[in-house]
Amino acid sequence: MDPATLNIASLRQSEAAVAECRRLADADPAYQRELALALTRLSNRLSSVLRARKALVVAEEAVHIYQKLADSDPGADDSELARALNILALRLVEVGRRDKALYESKRSVSMRRARVESTSADQAAPTQAEIDLAESLETLSLCLRELGREQAHREVSQEAERIRTRLRESRSDRL
Repeated sequence: MDPATLNIASLRQSEAAVAECRRLADADPAYQRELALALTRLSNRLSSVLRARKALVVAEEAVHIYQKLADSDPGADDSELARALNILALRLVEVGRRDKALYESKRSVSMRRARVESTSADQAAPTQAEIDLAESLETLSLCLRELGREQAHREVSQEAERIRTRLRESRSDRL
């Protein structure tokens, strides 16, 4: 099967998953998290088939759901919201809304940085929180580059690369 056909098939599966999760969430609000995750995946699939505006709308819905969940339980882990904000920033870049993308990307970095700071600082290997932070920093770097802020882009990109290098070194030490 060629890649375009696979992308369309994957898109159809994601649309079906969202429909099922929406049905479940309508019947029981406990399924809101699953709906938000399905929406996030659908946004990625839509982006891969170059349907950027639709991907943006779906990403916004996912963020809205995750934000409501976070607001209802302020002490809960907000990593899903941070991931959804990062994806939203990417979708915003795709449609040319660079300032809004920068704002959402900074929110994601801030949340992920706080999570890193709350984890044990004495761990030799990067934690999943650090890996997630590097991902958000890469998106922030993209947003800065898109806005022509080259110096800030390089600084943020270097920070993300330091985390990635530490990860590579940590993995090679275990082999």
